[in-house]
Amino acid sequence: MKRALIIFPGSLGDLLLLIPAAVALAGRGWRVEVSVQRALQGLARRMLPDSVGPPVDGAAMSSLFTSTPAPAVVTWLGGADLVHSWLGPAGAATALEGRTRALGVRAVRHHAVERGDALVHASASYAAALGIDGPLRMPLLALDPGEPARRWHAPPPARLLIHPGAGSATKRWPAPGFRLVADRWRATGGEATVLLGPAEEDMAELWRASGYSAAAGLDILEAAALIASAARYLGNDSGVSHLAGALDRTGVVLFGPTRPERWRPLGGTLVPIRFSRSSIADLAAAVLAALGSVGSA
Repeated sequence: MKRALIIFPGSLGDLLLLIPAAVALAGRGWRVEVSVQRALQGLARRMLPDSVGPPVDGAAMSSLFTSTPAPAVVTWLGGADLVHSWLGPAGAATALEGRTRALGVRAVRHHAVERGDALVHASASYAAALGIDGPLRMPLLALDPGEPARRWHAPPPARLLIHPGAGSATKRWPAPGFRLVADRWRATGGEATVLLGPAEEDMAELWRASGYSAAAGLDILEAAALIASAARYLGNDSGVSHLAGALDRTGVVLFGPTRPERWRPLGGTLVPIRFSRSSIADLAAAVLAALGSVGSA
């Protein structure tokens, strides 16, 4: 079986946009292995069929740009048929190509992490980089049986999971909007839990003071288990929303300056709604309508 290695420094959302193409490449008879950030290795092991290489942000991969590459990366790269790399600017790409070819890699392709609002979905752009055409499917992120319930203890049937964060402040719907949706959801008999990333952890006590559960400091798979425990999901255009798609969740993803035609999650039943020109009250009503009634959750 031919070996295709992927060196990918992108964040959670970028990786989840790349994964459908990587899985499709494996379906064409390649053994596909990836080097990703250390924080994403557990996720990659769950979603990709073959092994995960040295972390892209670790010392072993950095040693590629020195005179003595680490044994772990020499072993991983040695004799590969094809390397797809998203590492660095042109100078780094040139250095990487020389080093990998010296290790017996037969071919190297260099790409850029997707940015900007092109006309095609970002996952299709990643697929084109890997030489994949045709429809793409987000593979389901498989959690261990009972993992969500074991970690989050018999969640209520009408739990709404809210993630109010995003990598950029401009991509975040204002916090009062999330609070309004949570209050209205709870008023009709549901419950809401808030998932906070590092940039939003200072909001935890504000949510808890209003009687909401707020989860912070979770790793990727812990966050996945929490998302999987909820009947509905609400979040911004973020990596966590792509994670909800990989978990086949139902809910709403809010888009501000970015276009859902380019950046929406592939998996799940996640309705994209634009927030840039709507009042908080109007958008909250639209979000609640898309989420459905508490009784249907």
